[in-house]
Amino acid sequence: MKSSLALGSASLSTIVLGSLLSTTMSLSAQCVVNPTTTYFQNDGGCPVAGVLDPNGGCNVVPNAFQTSGALSAAAPSFSIGGSMGFDGTTRDLDWYTFTVAEACFVNITVNAVRPDGTPSADFLVFFGEPALCDSFGGFAYTACPAVFPEQGVSPGTYGVVVTTGFVATEPCDTAYSINVSSRYSLFPSCGDPAAGDCGLSHPATTGCSDLICCDIVCTVNPLCCDLGWDQACASAAQIPPASGGCGVFVYNCTIGVPANAPSNNCATNAAVVAMGATNAFDNTNATTDGPNNGQCGGETYSDVWVIGQAPGAGNMFCTVNSPSQDVVLSVYNNGTSTTVVGTDLSTNFAGCVDVNGIGGEAAVLPNTIAGNWYVWRVGIWGNPATPGGAGVPGAGDITLGFERVVWDTGNHIPVCSTAGTATNLGLSSGAITATSTQRWLAMPFTVTDPDGAGAQDSWKLTLMQPEGFVPAGNINEKLNFIIWSRVASNNPLYATNQVASGQVTFPAALGAAGQADIATDITLVAGDYYATYFPSAVGNPCRPSDGQLITSNFAWFTGAPQGLWSTDATGPFAWRSVTQQGVGPAVQTVVAGTTAVCTNPAGAGFLRYTLIGAYVNCNATDPAGLTVSTAFHILGNPVEAINTCPTDLDGNGVTDAADLAILLNAWGTGGVDLNGDGLTDAADLATLLNSWGNCP
Repeated sequence: MKSSLALGSASLSTIVLGSLLSTTMSLSAQCVVNPTTTYFQNDGGCPVAGVLDPNGGCNVVPNAFQTSGALSAAAPSFSIGGSMGFDGTTRDLDWYTFTVAEACFVNITVNAVRPDGTPSADFLVFFGEPALCDSFGGFAYTACPAVFPEQGVSPGTYGVVVTTGFVATEPCDTAYSINVSSRYSLFPSCGDPAAGDCGLSHPATTGCSDLICCDIVCTVNPLCCDLGWDQACASAAQIPPASGGCGVFVYNCTIGVPANAPSNNCATNAAVVAMGATNAFDNTNATTDGPNNGQCGGETYSDVWVIGQAPGAGNMFCTVNSPSQDVVLSVYNNGTSTTVVGTDLSTNFAGCVDVNGIGGEAAVLPNTIAGNWYVWRVGIWGNPATPGGAGVPGAGDITLGFERVVWDTGNHIPVCSTAGTATNLGLSSGAITATSTQRWLAMPFTVTDPDGAGAQDSWKLTLMQPEGFVPAGNINEKLNFIIWSRVASNNPLYATNQVASGQVTFPAALGAAGQADIATDITLVAGDYYATYFPSAVGNPCRPSDGQLITSNFAWFTGAPQGLWSTDATGPFAWRSVTQQGVGPAVQTVVAGTTAVCTNPAGAGFLRYTLIGAYVNCNATDPAGLTVSTAFHILGNPVEAINTCPTDLDGNGVTDAADLAILLNAWGTGGVDLNGDGLTDAADLATLLNSWGNCP
C-alpha cells in the first residue's frame, strides 16, 4: 500500500511531513534486499547524538546529500544500500543524489527488511531536486517492495530519500536497497525544448517539448513524432489524463458565444462578488474553458466563474448551492488585477474541492494575500453528455466569505540540535505522564486594533490553529484552550488573568503543518494576551500517580518564525505550568471551560522554562527565541465598539446643548434617529433629554 505525501525542508526527524493525499496498492513481489549494491550509505544508520548526519540532506544545516550514480543510455541503472529506522527519539532519513544525462523516465524500487528478517510495512520514499528541498514529494508504503511512480525528467541532478514511516514503527538497522533505473522514449524528438509546445500545432517539427506528454501521444500516433506535430497531435495532448491524454491546457472561450451562454461563462468575464454576498448562477448553457489536468480527481465541465478580492490576509470561503448537479469547485490566484488572462489559469491554480455529491460544495482557501483577487470556478463533475450520477447543469448560487488573520506566527520551521540536525521540535502539553498531570505552556500574542482610531476596537475570533503532533501512545479526546490577559513578560495569574477558555473534540486529522482546528466564538479587545492549548481524555491522571493510566499529549511545535516569546535579562524563555496536584475526581480530566473538575486554581502557577541549550537556531538569521516560540494562528473578523452613549452626538463625552442643536437641525429626517423608526422626531428628543449630562 502507498499513500502520497509531501516532503520539504520541514520534513524532519520527529513527525508528520505532510498531509496524505491518495492511496493505491503497490506491486506484489518478493521482498529481498540486494546485498551487493553499487553504492552504500555513508552514515552508520540511526543518528548518533552530537554527530552530524552525513546524508541527512535537507534535515541538517548545512544540507548534506550523499552522491550516488549517474543515469545515461549507456549506464541505465544503479543501486544503493543502507539502513534506516527509529531509535525512540529520532527518525533516520537518508538522502541520495544522482545525475541524469539525457531526458528519460526514472524508475525507483525499494526493498526493506527489518532486523528480524520480516518485510518492512511502514516506510517512505521521496523523489525531488536537491537544489529545491521543497520539491520532494513521495509515498508512504505498507508493502514491500515499494515501486515509485515513473518520473519523466530532463537532464540534471535529482534525489531519492528513504526513511521509516510516520508512526516510526521500523527499528534501527532496518536494511534497504534502492534500485534506480532509466527508460528512454522511442521517439528522439520527445522532450526536446526546441520541439514546440505540446498543446499547439507545429506541423513543421516533430514531437514536442514535454517528454511525458510527447511519449503518450506518439505511442498512440507515431506520425506525430515521424511527420510533424499537427492539430490532431495537439488535440490529443489536450485530452484529459483520465481519457488517455496529457491534459495540456489551451484557453478557448469567446464572451457571448453561444448567444444563450451565461454572462460569466468565460473566465475572462468572471462575475465580481463581494465578501458576504451571494451570486446566482445557471450553467445549463455554459461551455468549458477551464483547465482539466487531473488535480481534482475528476474533470469539470459547463463551468461558470466568479471573482472576489481578499480584504486582508486570512481565509476565503466559497459555498456553492447546486440542487441539480454534483459540482467541482476550483480557485485561482489572479494577483492584484481583476483582469483574468485565460492562458494563465493553469499557472494560477491554487486548489480544488470535489467532496460532496449533488447538492453543493464548499471550500476554504487559506493564506490569502491582502488585496489579491481570487477566481472561483464552478462546473459539473464529469461530462454532462454522459452525466451518470452527477445530475445535470442548472441553477444555483455561490457565496463568498472571509475571516482575517488576527494573530499569525507563521508555520513552524526547524530548530537544530547542537550537532546541527534540523528537527521539528514539539513541546509536550496535556496529561503527559502519571506525575505530570497538567503540563501547559503560556505563549504570548497580541491583538491589534482592527482599524486604529476607527469604530472597530475588537475581534470576533472564529478559528484558532495551534501546530503540533500527537506522540505515539497517547489518547486525545478533547482539545482545550485558555486565554489570559498579559502584561509585558510577566507570568499569567491562573484565575485572575483568565479571559476565555473552551474545549472542542480533538481533530480526527491535523493539517499539513500539524494544525489543529479549534472553531471559536470569542470576542477579544485589542491588547496583549497569553494562550495555551492542550489535550485531555477520560482516564487522564488527575492527581499524581492516582492509577489513571490514559495519557494525552499534543506536542506544540516550536520554531514559530513570526512568534513572540517571553524574555528577561537572561534571554528568551517560556512560561510553563507548575505540575500541581489536581483536586477533582480521579476519573476524568476536563481542564477548560466551566467544568474544571481537575484543576487547582489556587495552586496553579507558572515556571520559567528553557531548553537549557539542547536545541539552538539552525541559522544565524533566525529569531532569538525560536526554540521556545510555538506556532499558532488565530483568525476572526473585526467588531465595532458598542456605543454606550448614543445621545452624545458630537463625541465630547457629554449630552448637552450642542447635541440638542444637532438633533433639532435633523428634525424630520433620518439624521438623528435614536429609536430606529426612520425619523428624527419627538421620541428621539425625549431620549436625548432623558440622557442629559455626562456619559456613563
